[in-house]
Amino acid sequence: MTQSDNPKDDTAPAIVPVPTFSSYLEHYHQEKLDNVRKNLPEVARQLKNTGVARVEIQYDGCGDSGQIEGITYLDAEGKPIHPIGQIHFSKEAILDLFYDLLEVRYGGWENNDGAFGEFAWDLLADSLTHTHNYRYTDYETEEHEGI
Repeated sequence: MTQSDNPKDDTAPAIVPVPTFSSYLEHYHQEKLDNVRKNLPEVARQLKNTGVARVEIQYDGCGDSGQIEGITYLDAEGKPIHPIGQIHFSKEAILDLFYDLLEVRYGGWENNDGAFGEFAWDLLADSLTHTHNYRYTDYETEEHEGI
């Protein structure tokens, strides 16, 4: 007799739904967030010392890939400034911090239609604004029968 033949069989193991929670994924995101929290204040300090007042970072994703499109450093008057080479962090290291933050907040942002957005980091006001835009495909269907 199989288990399906005898639904009252108390020896059958209980079916427990598998949660989508992953301790590995949680640990991965926590490491990324810890990296951002550890390094971003020092990046800010060094950038301010070179005259940077604001940093703008744009990203875009779709088709299961995505990238940071650009990073702009601005002085207090809004004019572009080029601090790389004057600080201990490379452009790639700074971008990695923002990739980490993006991954923690919106894991999978690059999948399917993707998402796009911007980080606006005001170093003088000590604020970071993140604008994230979801992109999705939608459609409407109409069906008619007869005349």
